[in-house]
Amino acid sequence: MPASRSFQIHESDTYTSTGTGIIYGTTYILRSFAIQVTGTGATATAWNVVIEGSLDGTNYTTILTHTEATGNGQILFSSANLYPCVYTRSRVVSLTLGPATNIVVYIAGVQ
Repeated sequence: MPASRSFQIHESDTYTSTGTGIIYGTTYILRSFAIQVTGTGATATAWNVVIEGSLDGTNYTTILTHTEATGNGQILFSSANLYPCVYTRSRVVSLTLGPATNIVVYIAGVQ
């Protein structure tokens, strides 16, 4: 029997306004995810950032949503909820920087 393999991604995107980050694709299906949003220089006033996943690289569905209520620098996990997908991306739905110069969105996904 072949050895078990675990594949993962770790990505980060920097935003100063709303938009979509880089699309990351793998040849393996990822299913568990985490997201962290951190303001640079200070905590942003308000944000709504999502991880989106896709099987075909065209049609995306929200996996996790991170807002100021989650907290600056706090990690949000998908826990026992599984989201099989091949492509992932971050997307900033809304953003008020306030004293922050930008936000950095970190995403991790594992098989």
